[in-house]
Amino acid sequence: MANRKAQDKLIVVKHKPGIKRKRRLVFLTGVVVIGAVCFLLGDYQSRYQHNRVVTKLTELSNDYEMLQESEAKLRQQVANLESGRAIDDLAKEEIKETIRNYKSSISQLETDVSFYQNIMAPSDNAKGLQVQKVEIKAGAIKNRFAYKIVLAQVADNKAYVKGIVAVNLIGMQGDKKKIIPLRDISEQKELGIKFKFKYFQDLSGELILPEGLVPESIQVVAQSKGKKASRLEQSFEWQTLINH
Repeated sequence: MANRKAQDKLIVVKHKPGIKRKRRLVFLTGVVVIGAVCFLLGDYQSRYQHNRVVTKLTELSNDYEMLQESEAKLRQQVANLESGRAIDDLAKEEIKETIRNYKSSISQLETDVSFYQNIMAPSDNAKGLQVQKVEIKAGAIKNRFAYKIVLAQVADNKAYVKGIVAVNLIGMQGDKKKIIPLRDISEQKELGIKFKFKYFQDLSGELILPEGLVPESIQVVAQSKGKKASRLEQSFEWQTLINH
């Protein structure tokens, strides 16, 4: 019994209650610092994107005003020359062609300005994910068409919106109605196209009409993800898009 007691050893560990508290404090401080850095980076990116759109809108507005002034001056020149009968037909046509070009540029600028204004401050109550524009243009080769679809986040573009959009061509082939996904008539490989943007995103490419198909409309179905998930479905008449 005495021998056993001699072998027993008592180990004394110095109690340091402040170490765990310090480690916990260091950990919490690190979490707070990382969170603050992430917030500041996100806020900077948001402000940067917003400033880009505002700057672009300002540039377009300035260009629009300059073109209007140039067109007014040319019109005045034509009026002056015609009244003085000092202009020949060739010079007159050249000036009129220049005026037509100015009008075309002004029209495009008006469209661009309206596009950006609708994203930042829409005239109606539309908010969130929208199909802002659909364009179809005939190509040089028969049955080939260029398409452009613009998705936009209207009046609610503080955060990114992401999801999937599907595009279908609807038409008649003989006496049967056909709904053809974009991937079957274009280079698009997936049934749904992924999107992620803050203000807007273009989806463009070329589609080929199947032989014998009479197109009627383009259908766009977009599904966003996240807390504000929403589903958007719109159809656009083919003839209206072609004649636009």
